[in-house]
Amino acid sequence: MRAAAVFALSAGVIAPAVVHAPAAHADAPVLSGKTLDDGRYRLELPANALWIKVSVLDSTAPGAAVLASTEALTTDNIRWETEAPFTLPQGTAFQDYPVRVEYRMPGGTTQRTAGATYSYRPHVGVTDLSWDRENTSYDQRQAVLSGRTTLWDPATGARTTAPAGTQVAITLNAQDGTNRVVRSTATTLADGTFSVTVTPGGWVHGTATVVTAGTGNDPDDAAFVPNLGVERLLYRISTNVNKYRVLAGTDVRVSGHVERYTPTGWKPFPGASVVATGSQPYGSNPATVLGSTTSSATGTFSFNARPQYSTDYVYTSLRYSPYFDDARAYAKSDIVVPQQFSYSPHTITLDEYGKLTASGGFGSAYCRNGQPVQLQVSFDAGRSWRVMRSGMTDSGCSYRFTTQGYESALYRIHHPETNELVAKGSTSLKRGRTPTRFSAFTISPTRPTVNGKMTVSGTVQRKVGGVWKPLAGAKLTLVFKPRNENQWYWVTKSITTNSSGRFSYRATAYGDGSWASYLNTTGTYFYSDTKAIYIDAR
Repeated sequence: MRAAAVFALSAGVIAPAVVHAPAAHADAPVLSGKTLDDGRYRLELPANALWIKVSVLDSTAPGAAVLASTEALTTDNIRWETEAPFTLPQGTAFQDYPVRVEYRMPGGTTQRTAGATYSYRPHVGVTDLSWDRENTSYDQRQAVLSGRTTLWDPATGARTTAPAGTQVAITLNAQDGTNRVVRSTATTLADGTFSVTVTPGGWVHGTATVVTAGTGNDPDDAAFVPNLGVERLLYRISTNVNKYRVLAGTDVRVSGHVERYTPTGWKPFPGASVVATGSQPYGSNPATVLGSTTSSATGTFSFNARPQYSTDYVYTSLRYSPYFDDARAYAKSDIVVPQQFSYSPHTITLDEYGKLTASGGFGSAYCRNGQPVQLQVSFDAGRSWRVMRSGMTDSGCSYRFTTQGYESALYRIHHPETNELVAKGSTSLKRGRTPTRFSAFTISPTRPTVNGKMTVSGTVQRKVGGVWKPLAGAKLTLVFKPRNENQWYWVTKSITTNSSGRFSYRATAYGDGSWASYLNTTGTYFYSDTKAIYIDAR
């Protein structure tokens, strides 16, 4: 869009009409000004400006002479550009000159601004940039960038060869997974041409900029370097791992073969960087490397890898390169790494009847689907263990065992190694009680009268070091079961043995029935009782 010129007819002279009507809104200021590489001038004003005039002055002094001016501008939104470079009078010195901008907005008055400058200088720029190849590849990673530098003379409008020795800065953005910047510098020859060899390491684009324009010259804006692509290499890989289950930090041996695709088909891939990772490789995303090596001349490889965490596979591939496809080929090998875990507090108890109860749980999420668990016993202070009961943890990672225990032994919980958890035993706990027995139990007379008195007596012993000895001070309970009944009734709970383990008690013969006695056990003795004696009372 060209700025509209508003004219008024007066005495046969055509001149811009100055409108003095009050402004409907504030006039917009000139935002910026810039001399373009081809000598045109750019400024910023709203696109609906009615009239714009740009003048180049010979100085900043009041009443300075106008060297050149134009009202022919085009716009793209708020950016206005002169349609042609300014042509200054012959012999005008190369330097920066003040710029005056006059403009009028709808409903506004004519405004005038100053302060910007026009660069009336030769411009040195870069052109004709090209690569010697369309792509770099795994085997051919270098490329040559060529170009030419020119010198534009604003006095004549001619564009000629730039002086020899002009320095050109090359800045390339390499898309190699890290957004690396490749920088280099080229020097022009006598014909203004230059070339530079670079190793971009991936797909690149960038700019070329003159950095030594010479005294009094202006460098052009940076020229865009054409895109340089990457030719992807296809490869395939096969592997074998010598173990399926290993502990964390234990090496496994990864071996295999890698091939690359060539114009004549699949061939061994020598010198390739092979890596084993614990997660699927993709692009340049870093994955934990478990081990690595370089393939042999025949494409084979073998190396140690050290898994640390539970996983389904070891992934073997070639180390990331921008010359491989992002979804690069890999081989999967099944492997599991059992993890360490802890036992939550557990209890093991042995009651007076010899019943052993063990309960507790695992402090690990891996047992949510059930893990094998064993109750084990040792009779040689933990040097060897044997399994008493086996089971599985429930969904809450807990377990419970009930079985018959021993007089004295060490007990523990043990988890055999699985794909998820290592083999591990809990803290061992010693549990035991002292065996007891009634070595004698008599009732006299054998046929007492009903409601008459009879004497109940006997002896209680305990086992110490395999030898039965008197149990002194033991508390006993005497019980009676009438004939034709199944219920036992206690008669007394306060019978006490003497220092020889003997006891005697005067009881009333309530009638025909059975009599017996048992030990009131404490936390250190096993339970024991007598055989029942039937009394036929008269």
